[in-house]
Amino acid sequence: MATTLIILAATMGNRYGGLKYLEEIGPHGETILDYSVYDAVKVGFNRIIFVISRCFEEAFKATVAARYQHLVQVDYVYQDVEDVPESMRSPKRSMIWGSAHAVLRCSEKLTDVFGIINAVNFYQRESFQLLYTHLQTLSEAPYDAFMVGYRLSNVLPESGAANRGICETDADGRLLRVRECAGVERVGGHPMYRDTYNKWIDLDEQSWVSMNMWGFSPKVFPVLQDTFNDFLQARGQELKSAYILPDFINDLIARGRHIQNIPTTSRWMALVSPDDKIQTLLRINELIRKGVYPAKLFE
Repeated sequence: MATTLIILAATMGNRYGGLKYLEEIGPHGETILDYSVYDAVKVGFNRIIFVISRCFEEAFKATVAARYQHLVQVDYVYQDVEDVPESMRSPKRSMIWGSAHAVLRCSEKLTDVFGIINAVNFYQRESFQLLYTHLQTLSEAPYDAFMVGYRLSNVLPESGAANRGICETDADGRLLRVRECAGVERVGGHPMYRDTYNKWIDLDEQSWVSMNMWGFSPKVFPVLQDTFNDFLQARGQELKSAYILPDFINDLIARGRHIQNIPTTSRWMALVSPDDKIQTLLRINELIRKGVYPAKLFE
């Protein structure tokens, strides 16, 4: 069975500046994206679909994806601001339509189960193994889709605040809601964020968090098309509106679909800001020292 991993890479790094997945963090110039692809292939994924923007297509194919083409089948899907019905296009809009729309763009290329990750996140191999293993049994599973969920304590950047999808689950791990919290950071040692009234709200360090690592079957696409159409009708004229995967998941839950949390103990890494680079370099070197990764990937 072909097992595909969609890597969402169409957006630029707003805080970090430039293409975050091109920042070198390994001893031989490896990027976060390199380590993700390495881990994905290592656990069994045999096809990668990159969702990219046409504005950097040539550079991406030449400098990034060329490293992987001898290891795994590589395909491309494009996401740009014009990829909506003509009635919804505006010359004033520069923002693409969100991560859920990015996945929808892949619908014609998928006939079997698939996973999703963000290009800028370092997920660690255990999480890829969980993603791959549960995709193999998704057709017989008692749930319709799943996420690989991280503990909040394992996904807070050293440099300060980051947006986090805080998840509510029942006792059996069934996902009840994903709540997008902006600017989550440690204040006095405790994870907190400001609500719409600018009031600090405490968060539980043991909360489950979505880091956009999801598992789906192609049966999801008709529903995704319907909910994206609903989004366009309601908010398509807003210049900065976006239909993101947590919103789609909440729409699925509202329609009675069962989304399961598959817990991971992995620690996330990313370059949320330039201050994160030193910590990321140290952790990568430690993983190399322990033999998790070779000193040079893709030899």
